[in-house]
Amino acid sequence: MDHPRLSGTSLVTIMQNYDGFGQFLLAQGYVDEEGLSVGTELASQNGESLVDVLMSRGVLPKSRLSEAVSRYLGIPEVNLTRVNIDSSVAGLIPEEIARRYTLIPLERRSGVLRVAMLDPTHERALRDVRMLTGLDVEPVFARAEDIDAAIRKFLTVEQSVARLAHYADGVFEDQTIWSIESSETTDFEAQEGEVPTLKFVYSVLHEAVVQGVSDIHWEPRNSGFVVRYRIDGKLIRKHDLSAKVARSIVSCLKVMAQMDVAERRFPQDGRMTFSAGLRRVDLRMSSMPTVYGEKIVVRILDPEMAQRSLNDLGMRSEVEKGVQTLLQRPNGLLLVVGPTGSGKTTTLYALLRELNAEEQNIISIEEPVEYKLTGVNQVQVNLPAGLTFPVGLKHSLRQDPDVIMIGEIRDEETARIAITASLTGHLVLSTLHTNTAAEALARLIDMGVEPFLLASAVSGVLSQRLVRRLCEHCKTLYKVSEAEKRVLRIPTSVSQLYRAVGCLDCLGTGFRGRIGIHEFLLYDQEIKELVLSVQNARDIEQQAIVSGMLTVYEDGLLKVIQGLTTVEEVLRVTSSIEG
Repeated sequence: MDHPRLSGTSLVTIMQNYDGFGQFLLAQGYVDEEGLSVGTELASQNGESLVDVLMSRGVLPKSRLSEAVSRYLGIPEVNLTRVNIDSSVAGLIPEEIARRYTLIPLERRSGVLRVAMLDPTHERALRDVRMLTGLDVEPVFARAEDIDAAIRKFLTVEQSVARLAHYADGVFEDQTIWSIESSETTDFEAQEGEVPTLKFVYSVLHEAVVQGVSDIHWEPRNSGFVVRYRIDGKLIRKHDLSAKVARSIVSCLKVMAQMDVAERRFPQDGRMTFSAGLRRVDLRMSSMPTVYGEKIVVRILDPEMAQRSLNDLGMRSEVEKGVQTLLQRPNGLLLVVGPTGSGKTTTLYALLRELNAEEQNIISIEEPVEYKLTGVNQVQVNLPAGLTFPVGLKHSLRQDPDVIMIGEIRDEETARIAITASLTGHLVLSTLHTNTAAEALARLIDMGVEPFLLASAVSGVLSQRLVRRLCEHCKTLYKVSEAEKRVLRIPTSVSQLYRAVGCLDCLGTGFRGRIGIHEFLLYDQEIKELVLSVQNARDIEQQAIVSGMLTVYEDGLLKVIQGLTTVEEVLRVTSSIEG
């Protein structure tokens, strides 16, 4: 229990019991005598529960509370991320009741229903479950957030899918869609009511935000309508629906994003703000006509991504220090490189956050502006209006900038202006699509930039990839063979590594979130001389390695050894380089 969301009185009474529960905590080593004494006194003075005081003072860790209460009452605790929930059993309880009491049925055997509850002592909840199911109830403890996730998955979403299937063969509720209040920031949860389409769409969006999905694909197929999630860079098929519901779902999404519902033959873009509990995210929608109907892709833009620091991105301390050193310089060109989807834009935002200060004039030119940063003058490329990267960059130089961020260097004109800006006293940050840090320099030369300009302008190049982070709830150790060590260049001292398994918490993928692996090429004198002599990228990379640079593969192996990811993940994103 991460916070006291207790609906009944029995468990509350237990937590206020200074003598009984307090002495149990002391006897079992959860708290020491001094901590219990001070906590009891403060709880008595302020009228608070003993547990609230102990947790607020850090005497009793939140992570151990449910364990302590479980042992005190003799009621077992279960980790819902590690158990298989029977969806048919979960559906025995209506969603409203499950949410009211924060519970979810797990399994049914021999006339007994095993139920995970936040408060297993809640007599009214236990009575209502017995009356609804006609079964005896065996309560167990579970964390509130795990129960909420299970309710969303097994009751909200799956029941919405079932209702959609039921309505598919009848007259569908297209007309009801038009009652949605279309605005840029609308609380759709309050409007979903009993409209099956809107309830389903809202449930999918909510689940996707909570699960950390980056994109939702709503795809018409020749035999149905499919919903897929992109989680940590991988597409996962989540829902298979009848083709008859496609039009209603697409119309619902288009109304939400203020797109033209009547236009089905031409691509459209839309945007809206969506709330999932306390989280508020931006949704960017794109429609595309296909041979089977309109496809919608929803990109979820979480503002928290723009608040990540360099350390949050997974940078080794040496790389972070090197980048920080370059950010302290008043001028120079710092490049972030990698293929599409390698997190370059997120890294640029992290760099801007490091630089963002009242005494700095920072201008960014982006296509599109994904996250709004306070204190940064963000300019969005507008091709129909003639606002391209080169045009925006030229005009930004007349705005007295200290720092300029260019979303991407795509052509010779943009490259030349960026280099000129870095040579005339500006710190310039940008990205390139190349596989390695050394290839970025060769790419700029191929664009037509003279080597002597590169030698003077470039400060450093950061190359990166994103690998999926192992789920902490289900990862497991395995023994590494000597053959694997030789082939993968794993140190002989390493005997065990982690592999992915899969659980409810990670949707069965074995991974939860992503982390960066990097190589940082510092532009020192030796590298400059190689560039001036127009050496190839391989020679430049070899010199950087001699100077101490670790490649993305080597950095990935370090994270494998630390238990953050797997060898397979590192090989997946670096095979084009290492191969």
